[in-house]
Amino acid sequence: MQYDLDLTQSAFEKSRGDLTLYGCWFGRRLRPCLAVLPTYRQGTPLVILLDDAWKWNPDDPDVDIAGNASLVMQFLMVNGMDFSNPMTHMRVISLVHDHLGDLIRMPVKPLNTVVVADAIRTDHDTGKTTHQEIIQRV
Repeated sequence: MQYDLDLTQSAFEKSRGDLTLYGCWFGRRLRPCLAVLPTYRQGTPLVILLDDAWKWNPDDPDVDIAGNASLVMQFLMVNGMDFSNPMTHMRVISLVHDHLGDLIRMPVKPLNTVVVADAIRTDHDTGKTTHQEIIQRV
């Protein structure tokens, strides 16, 4: 099974209060991205792809401030966070701005796997054994 966003394999993870930012890879092409999620509960992520990082750069005159504000508003509303407070919006935007450089410096996703252990499971009722390799991505 393949997921578009797998947070179990991230390049970095940064928490700031009730927000956590992951540097991970998105989609079939495994493009670097930032994913912002609520820290203390499950939620829907705000995903910023490397290709769209320029749209979040506060120094770029072509930044779509209204578009970014709309995305942040949707993220806060979907996750049941305080979307009416401008400070909450600024915390999300500040978290993204602070880690745009980390996004740009992210390596490609490691795809090589190394077998680090073998696991054998025996079903005591049927006597059937199942073998599985435990891998590590390097």
